[in-house]
Amino acid sequence: MAEHGATTGLTGVPETLLITLAARLLASRRNPDLRFADPAAEAVGAALGFDPDRFAHDKASMRGCVVRGQWFDAIVRHFLLSNPEGLVISIGSGLDTRANRIAPPPGVDWVDIDFAEVVSLRRAHVPPLVNVRSLAGDGTAVSDWIDDVPWHEGRPVMTIAEGVSMYLKPEQAFAWLDAMTAQARTRQSSMTIALDLASPLMVSQSHRHPSVSKTGAVFSWGVKHPADIAKKVPSLELTETYDIARQCGLPSYLVASAYRLLTFGRPIYSCAAFRM
Repeated sequence: MAEHGATTGLTGVPETLLITLAARLLASRRNPDLRFADPAAEAVGAALGFDPDRFAHDKASMRGCVVRGQWFDAIVRHFLLSNPEGLVISIGSGLDTRANRIAPPPGVDWVDIDFAEVVSLRRAHVPPLVNVRSLAGDGTAVSDWIDDVPWHEGRPVMTIAEGVSMYLKPEQAFAWLDAMTAQARTRQSSMTIALDLASPLMVSQSHRHPSVSKTGAVFSWGVKHPADIAKKVPSLELTETYDIARQCGLPSYLVASAYRLLTFGRPIYSCAAFRM
């Protein structure tokens, strides 16, 4: 199957969106036990003429992306149950179809932010929803887009960044977190931030990653433990962690468990939620 020219032109970090798209497309036949279905992703894949088998050999990542996505789905659903008129800001959304899977209630505003070439793909191929829109820009440059999102005073906010943090420089990551918490304080809003975090070991081995290495992207930021973020950004409270690596098949489970043992409980790759 020949891929659409719009995707073959993606390189580096933007191209990594194809890894997660492949995982969602392959989930029903490669990881049926996860009971994951994403009709909107299937529509996107078909429209792009995308062949997910390009990444199928990377079994751990194909499973891990789905497991990770299900964790993010669950935490967003929980937020929306408590905040049916809240705001969801998704940083580095790629071709993610989370809003289509979740179907946020009418009172919610959902904003997906990514680079211009990615947003062009989203607008052309992701099935539209009335209360969901895409913004082109660098999601970590908060001042560039903050005036374009409906974040009014007191409105609860859920910020998600799936598959993003490891590509940021450490100073860029903390500047982004500081900017987001500052905006929440200014607007007197409660905020939940959810992201996935790579360990320093995982970052040092990104050139060996079976899928990421195909894109030319490299990992830059590693976190020893999610709690370290709350130490750096005191206004954030760590509320939940999830060890993804131990859910990605036996080989990954063994490596992740050994890493925890050798590092006194640190995860090699995890999801984390913070609240302020």
